[in-house]
Amino acid sequence: MGTVAIGGGTVLATGAFDTVEADRSVDIETASDDTALLGLEILSETLSGADEAVIEFDLDTLNVSATTEFEDALAITNNGEREVTVSIRDGSDELLDADGAPMAFDHDDLASGETSIELGIEQTAKLDVSFDVTTSDPDEDIGIPETITIVAETDEE
Repeated sequence: MGTVAIGGGTVLATGAFDTVEADRSVDIETASDDTALLGLEILSETLSGADEAVIEFDLDTLNVSATTEFEDALAITNNGEREVTVSIRDGSDELLDADGAPMAFDHDDLASGETSIELGIEQTAKLDVSFDVTTSDPDEDIGIPETITIVAETDEE
């Protein structure tokens, strides 16, 4: 079974306050390679970063004590020559269809409970991303992952 993995990271700021101004982001490092087997692109201007080699989710736009969802936020394209199964993970936890998770991804064709997407050759999946910041305790870690991994696997015969 072939595997392609792409890692990322998160930077957060938090603390007790009456008023706050904070810079928050989630960065996904990518290779600057037009021939990459798996293409990643932020589609939402609200979430996009300035560096072409980094996909950045700017968390300044999140609502406090709420879940914020960005529709069609991330596109994943299969640039390879075989069908792939794509999953998104935070360590061992799946982030696709992860209702109630601090950070989750969803796709229109994803059935409830499914944690992977099938992508044909040159097929693109547009994913929604949601951030659950429903804690009212300013000292509580909201749990947005420090790293995520996007994995594309093929069935080798």
